[in-house]
Amino acid sequence: MTRSTTQHAPGHTLLRVGLLPPVGIAVILVGACQSYERRPLDVPGHLAAFVARTPEGPEVRAFAARLAARDPDPADFNPSDGIGCAEAEIIALVFNADLRLARLRAGVTRATAEHAGLWDDPTISVSLARIIESTPEPWKVSTSVGLTLPISGRLEAEKQRAGAEHAAELARLAQREWSVRMSVRRAWIEWSALNAQLDATRDFLERVDQILPVVDRMEQAGEMARTEARLFRIEKATRSLDLATLESRAREADLRVRQLMGMSPDAPLRFVTGGLRPASSTTTGDISPGDTPAELEHRSPAMLVVIAEYEAAERALELEIRRQYPDLHVGPGFGREDGQDQVLLGLTVPIPFVNANRQRIAQAEAAREFARAGVEATLEQTIAGLGAAWLRASAATHRRLTLETQIVPLVDAQYADARRVATLGEVNTLVLIESLTRQLQAKTSLVEAARDEAIAAVDLDELLGPPPSPSHPIPDSPTAPGGDGL
Repeated sequence: MTRSTTQHAPGHTLLRVGLLPPVGIAVILVGACQSYERRPLDVPGHLAAFVARTPEGPEVRAFAARLAARDPDPADFNPSDGIGCAEAEIIALVFNADLRLARLRAGVTRATAEHAGLWDDPTISVSLARIIESTPEPWKVSTSVGLTLPISGRLEAEKQRAGAEHAAELARLAQREWSVRMSVRRAWIEWSALNAQLDATRDFLERVDQILPVVDRMEQAGEMARTEARLFRIEKATRSLDLATLESRAREADLRVRQLMGMSPDAPLRFVTGGLRPASSTTTGDISPGDTPAELEHRSPAMLVVIAEYEAAERALELEIRRQYPDLHVGPGFGREDGQDQVLLGLTVPIPFVNANRQRIAQAEAAREFARAGVEATLEQTIAGLGAAWLRASAATHRRLTLETQIVPLVDAQYADARRVATLGEVNTLVLIESLTRQLQAKTSLVEAARDEAIAAVDLDELLGPPPSPSHPIPDSPTAPGGDGL
């Protein structure tokens, strides 16, 4: 009994000595790990913050100040006296829901890039063996720490790949921000055009109301046939219905602008229109169609995205090429056998001739070719889109100029002559109602032509992207407003 205890005591001591260091290291490592904390949604809280948003909030003013600091000729941001299109764009850059999601998505790639290229965690291994036959030292114990030495250059390639992917995501974010600004401009143009049509229709109805008492007296006196008098009443009823339709569409356009701005439908906002063409739409003033293709590579948001995606595909292929080369796995350790201490060193090097990462390399090569084709296709599509936008802008400009210089002056003169004749007591009802209707149609057509011209200019702006001049800086993305997220 005494002999048995003497034989096994060294083994037990060895077990304690061999196991305590790994266990202690494991406890330390576990204590250094992050812990999970649940974060529940707060939908009522977000709803309250959404309803309470204001264009004069500190986050909006801070972002407007950053824009003004980068622009040598900054516009005055003062939503208290009414919100213009340029101010609506700034508010949308801060509060737009799609942009908030896009920025958070970019945060994922940023986190990936910040933590890319880290060494693999070391491993601790313990080996226990007991000799069944009777022997003074029945236990064999060894412990080792495994380390991976990245001699292949894989870690640096991982950093470059993650950085390229984050750059591509930032390019997509910039494209999305520019697209939201263009959407605000289009919605603003639609809203402005509808309000201009509303003004023209109201003016038409006011003139009809001025004429109707005269028509009624002439009808009662027998100086005008009932069928002719009825034309005025039919025209008034028809245009009154059109007015109600325009008012509904204008309200929808107002709600669309609010949605793009990230404001609630009931927010106390007052929009002020400065004409159909937004003041901020100035990027195509000195550019001709023949000059645009050369600028697309460095300016077009769509081209910048696909070029960044191609660079990410290049880095991904470089990483997969690196991964076919082996890293060195080193495992220094300590052991005891037959009562003798041992120093251990294990070396492991994969031999890349069976797998050699061929599948992932082939996939990365195919992805790079797909990205290359994406650049070429986007270039072709952008050039085609620019050509179509130039045609629409040219046609709309020609139509607007024709209406302004020829048709509108003619119908105004025709109505003025008809009114002058009517004041002399010679009322030609058909000429008068026709002149009045043609005047409204000409004004409506002029508004539509100006709207189409402005939207075509915005289409060109969206395809070309912001100009590189310092007077039109590309703003940094505002941070997501705090306290209003789910």
